[in-house]
Amino acid sequence: MNLSAILAKKFFEYLLAEKNSAQRRQNAGRTTPLLPPWASAAEAFRRLCNGCGACAQACGSGIISMDKDGFPIVDFKQGSCTFCGDCARSCLTGALQFDPEQKPWTVAARISENCLLGSRVLCRTCGDCCEHGAIHFPLAEGRRPQISPEQCTGCGACVSVCPVGAVSLATCNKGE
Repeated sequence: MNLSAILAKKFFEYLLAEKNSAQRRQNAGRTTPLLPPWASAAEAFRRLCNGCGACAQACGSGIISMDKDGFPIVDFKQGSCTFCGDCARSCLTGALQFDPEQKPWTVAARISENCLLGSRVLCRTCGDCCEHGAIHFPLAEGRRPQISPEQCTGCGACVSVCPVGAVSLATCNKGE
């Protein structure tokens, strides 16, 4: 094995260790799992949802799974949301209510300090997969990308492609 191959191997081992560490930090910080699109408010959702799993079965993207308590949650490691509404249309209890006139949810991408650009490693995978152009890269070296909340749909396409797990989705506050 030549020096270049050894260095490349060590670099990818480092990235994998950082990704695993970032995912542990990300999961530790998340207290409430993300509910499927068009979900009722969390308290009402828990009351209305019977845990039948119809929404998870209807999700063509495969991003909806059932948590340990039998409630549906969204996991963007599996892919992104197309906002087709199949999950909500499959819900017979009213926990999910499809309304094409309403935003499916109020979440947007967030980029943590773990972003490779902050370490001056060239990476644009999140921006390359954002069909809505919501991720903007600063010209200044060493700065993280910025998210335009007006353009971000919360589809999650940027989450699974980040090699270090620096992208997550968070609820938007009014005015964000």
